[in-house]
Amino acid sequence: MKKILSFVIVCFVSIYTNLAFANFTAGEDYVVLDKPVKTVTGDKVEVRELFWYYCPHCFNVEPLVENWLKKIPNSAKFIRQPAVFSDRWINGAIFYYVLEQLNEVDRLHGKLFDAIHLHQTPFLDQGDFVDWLVDHGIDEEKANTAFKSFSVRIKVNKSKLNTVKYKTSGVPTFVVNGKYWVDSKHAGGEKRLFKVVDYLIQKESQ
Repeated sequence: MKKILSFVIVCFVSIYTNLAFANFTAGEDYVVLDKPVKTVTGDKVEVRELFWYYCPHCFNVEPLVENWLKKIPNSAKFIRQPAVFSDRWINGAIFYYVLEQLNEVDRLHGKLFDAIHLHQTPFLDQGDFVDWLVDHGIDEEKANTAFKSFSVRIKVNKSKLNTVKYKTSGVPTFVVNGKYWVDSKHAGGEKRLFKVVDYLIQKESQ
């Protein structure tokens, strides 16, 4: 009897979920790319966030990203990509890839958003950013080396090229499996954004 009841509950939840997801429409709630972009996550569904540290909307959505990551489906893998739409955006990309080079994204990604948007910390040049890193326990020589590294330069240039491929003009934007992208405008708000992302993950997992 318990097994039957459990089966009925699972079926009900599945039907309810599918009905909820059925409300999302291509061209309205999300955009279908004319030409899919190659993914790098193997058999996992790639969810790529295009963001910019100086974007207030990216700052506002970051806590929602962190909350969503706690329950990301096993079939998906999340990737951050700093968007580079113009030279004005390059520093944001450099900052991210320096953190990545130093293996400090998990610890300092959110703190960097806070420094820019809550504390209005000026990052006018390499020295300003290195000073901030040192204040957060990073060795100054390692920080400067990462900032000047060939690897960081290559990744920034790659971000510049990749940003164009997704055919979006703003951030934050979430690209699912290189085939679809969604932003808060299409989704109808920041909270609904991740419902659409989950729907697209499920769509690509079938």
